Amino acid sequence: MVILKRRKKKKEGGKTQEGAKAPAVSHSIFNRESEKQEKGSKGRNYNHLLVISLVLVVFSVGFLINGYLQKGDWFIKSIELRGGTVISVSLDKPVAAAELEKKLSEKFGQVLVQETRGFSRYGVSIEVDSSINSTAVINELNANGISTEKSSVETIDPAIGASFWYQAQIAVILAFAFMAVTVFVIFRTFVPSTAVILAAGCDIIETIAFMQIFGIQLSLASLAALLMLIGYSVDTDIILTTRVLRMTEKHVDERINSAMKTGLTTAGTTIGALAVLYISSVSAVLSQIASVLLIGLVLDLVNTWIQNAAIIKWYAVRKGI
Repeated sequence: MVILKRRKKKKEGGKTQEGAKAPAVSHSIFNRESEKQEKGSKGRNYNHLLVISLVLVVFSVGFLINGYLQKGDWFIKSIELRGGTVISVSLDKPVAAAELEKKLSEKFGQVLVQETRGFSRYGVSIEVDSSINSTAVINELNANGISTEKSSVETIDPAIGASFWYQAQIAVILAFAFMAVTVFVIFRTFVPSTAVILAAGCDIIETIAFMQIFGIQLSLASLAALLMLIGYSVDTDIILTTRVLRMTEKHVDERINSAMKTGLTTAGTTIGALAVLYISSVSAVLSQIASVLLIGLVLDLVNTWIQNAAIIKWYAVRKGI
């Protein structure tokens, strides 16, 4: 009898121990669910900031459409893309480019004068239509007290310019298409991939619009800058998207802040380097590349850290990531 009672007590003790374990398991499951809810909680709301990005896109598209309706072209193309004559003059002292452009335009029609500066020299570049006699322009410069001893003349046929423009369009389209395919291959989800591509597209459209506002012509140099801008834009967007989707141990706001610190640091150093390049004005080509990239990088801050951040956060909260 005593032995039977002891066996019963052991069985009852085992049951109580098993019963004690059950609440622990359910408590662990509850912690996981609450942790998942915490990660996928809304936190800060970025949606109202999307108005800034939307205004920029609408303004840029409207400005380009207005330019097309008035001039019959979406943007101002340089001599390289439309054909014409470029007269480059090296000088010992700077000249008033705006005043010189006004004088030459009165005599020869549409003329573009750009001043170039180096650390120890100055220069001026004059663009005129291919129908204008370059010798007449050089004589006019001499008449205005500008020495043309160190000058060069380059003429681009309109047919060659049109060919350059066609090839440049193909290059930009292919670059954007390959970028889009690469992004979809990396993330393999529709919303994050589309957000990255949308941000890059907005960067290009807005940069071209602001180029027209600041009087920067679309040239082979500026097209190269736009191609670089595509790569830079995608780079920052991938940093943001990767950290939000894969660093799931932190809250979504913490992931966005972490990506933003890295992105703003790289953007700040790049903008600083480009600003020095632009101010130094070592070359007209380098200055144009620097100016286009500066415009694009500033606009990319809005499209990445406001537009893309809001979209990717909405996606993460919806999926409970």
